[in-house]
Parts: sequence; structure tokens; C-alpha cells
Amino acid sequence: MEIIKTSNLKKSYMLGKVEVKALNGVDTSVEQGEFVAIMGPSGCGKSTFLNLAGMLDTPTSGEIYLEGNDVTNMNSNTRAEYRLKYIGFVFQFFNLFNELTVMENVMFPMMLNKLSDYKDRSKELLNLVGLGDRLHHLPSELSGGQQQRVTIARSLANNPKILLADEPTGNLDTKSSIEIIELFRKLNQEREQTIVMVTHSPEIGGMADRILHFRDGTIENI
Repeated sequence: MEIIKTSNLKKSYMLGKVEVKALNGVDTSVEQGEFVAIMGPSGCGKSTFLNLAGMLDTPTSGEIYLEGNDVTNMNSNTRAEYRLKYIGFVFQFFNLFNELTVMENVMFPMMLNKLSDYKDRSKELLNLVGLGDRLHHLPSELSGGQQQRVTIARSLANNPKILLADEPTGNLDTKSSIEIIELFRKLNQEREQTIVMVTHSPEIGGMADRILHFRDGTIENI
């Protein structure tokens, strides 16, 4: 089943008086349960595509389908509700609340979604990412790799259908990077979590099931 599908997806920005075409007609799909890496040179449209698929931005033209539903023209409130329930995000910068504990950071989206079992589920997720003994630590008391694990646990809080990761290892050393990607593989294989990940690293990208190669706003056939 296609969980993400795009049709002739285009995105342009105005830089002063100059139109910049970030995406120039992307037709692609991701199957449910796939682990897909997106690779290509800087400025080729990788992160733009991820932001559009995650409903953080809207296309200039074209269509986006999630689980067969056309989400292209949803209003802002509906988009926000859809993101909260169905999409998890992992970014290069961890974006954790520094004043909250690890457990409170993971609980936060579940409380927004009005889930009643948020305490038990946050513990379960932190155990899943190997941080069951760090529940009451602050982010500042953790290493970079550990903070990214908290981010991953939080991204899974509402049991998303799709996990989108933008350079999730970009801020980490080699050892921590490999550990994070191995965690992604575990989530994909054991929980059938659909993952779409932007990366510059051939080694990291090679651990995905499939690579989409972007160049100049389109997907190359390699």
C-alpha cells in the first residue's frame, strides 16, 4: 500500500525578484513499512520534499496523498491535527524542551493529543530507545546521541504512520550516528515503521531499503 504519493509536485520560492524552483515536478511513492533514504547535493530539494510530505509546507502545484487521502489543500487547522496524529518528525537539531525532563519531553505530544496513558507509554518508548534509566534527567545531562534518542521516542509518541527524519545524524559523531540508524532499522523491521530520511552520508543512506536520488528539484533515475 502506498502511504506517501506525490504527483507532479512543484515548489517555488521568491528570493527577492528571482524565482527559485526547489522542486520541479516530483512523482514518487513510498510503500507502507518501507525505510527510504533521500540523498543528493545541497539545494537539490531534499528537505523541501520532506517538509511537503510532512505537511509543514504547501506546494506551489501538484498533489500529495497520504494513505490515499489528498492532503494538498487541507486548511491549516486540519493539517495540524493530521500531523499530530499521523506523522512523527526527527530533525538534525533535537528541539527538546530544556526545562523538561526526558520523560516530560516524550509525554508532551501525547498530552496535546489527549491520550490518557501518556505516562506508561512514555516509559515504554524510552525503554525502546534504550533510555529507560534516564527518565528524570534533563536534556543537558545527556550526550548528543542520547538526546536524539529522546527525540525519536517523542516522535513515536502518538504512534505515527510515517516517521520523517531530516539529517538525523548530522549533529552526531560516527558511533552515535550508526547507533541511531541501527535504531531506525529496528523500528522499521520490528514495528514495520515507515521511515523517510534525508541524509548526506552514503554510509547512512545505504542502510535504508531504497534511496531516492534528488538533483535540481527532481528525482534521478540511477
